Amino acid sequence: MAALKGLLKKGLGEMDFNTGGGLINWFPGHMAAATRAIRNRLKLADLVIEVRDARIPLSSINVNLQPHLSAKRRVIALNKKDLANPNIMHKWVNYFETGKQDCIPINAHSKSSVTKLLELVELKLKEVMSKEPTLLVMVVGVPNVGKSCLINSIHQIAHSRFPGEDEASCCGSTTRCYSRYCRI
Repeated sequence: MAALKGLLKKGLGEMDFNTGGGLINWFPGHMAAATRAIRNRLKLADLVIEVRDARIPLSSINVNLQPHLSAKRRVIALNKKDLANPNIMHKWVNYFETGKQDCIPINAHSKSSVTKLLELVELKLKEVMSKEPTLLVMVVGVPNVGKSCLINSIHQIAHSRFPGEDEASCCGSTTRCYSRYCRI
């Protein structure tokens, strides 16, 4: 019994509980590694699509990436607009546009909605497109905002535009996928 108490005490001691009433920081190692990887790849991206939840656009910000994202060309995609309050949605769009940030409410399950997003992306990249034949667009966001759904919809749209392309490159799991290229 004493050995068990010693083991528990040692284990709990290593957990370093915060008893001083300050902030509790919970940031697992895999999230820190992913944040570093995203920061490194951001340097290569010509444009970033930052996906946020339309119901909570300020709470679904990845605060650690904001300093890096503010220096990039980006579009804020407020996903799940079908679940958000339509009376407030236009206020959020105005809020972001007042801050000189391109913002568009989308439903990643809707082909027409994602097509509008892609049109905005093409507009933002128009001047760069004339200089570079291949551009890199990066999709980022906190978990559960719909990044994978958006990427899958983009792949479906790309496959419908270019039916001769290899089907394997336009479908499949997007989780932990660091390099998936898609012709649009």
